Amino acid sequence: MDKSNGGMSRQQMQFIMNLVNYYDKNGEDKLVQDIFDNVARQKKQGKLTNEQIAQFVKNISPMLNAGQKEKLDGLVSRLMKM
Repeated sequence: MDKSNGGMSRQQMQFIMNLVNYYDKNGEDKLVQDIFDNVARQKKQGKLTNEQIAQFVKNISPMLNAGQKEKLDGLVSRLMKM
């Protein structure tokens, strides 16, 4: 493995670059929707609980600005009702 890439393989680096390019073209709204869909799917499959979601929010909230927190709160509110 190439240490200059943080120990990532060439395939892993290519995958990350593809994601970056995809969301660069499709925008933040698409990224947020894809994350929401993934979390909702995991919750429906029993792989993620409301408590785990709440813990994630608690951990990440200090790193967000007011607008980001508001957006996250709206998404979490929808997820908790599922």
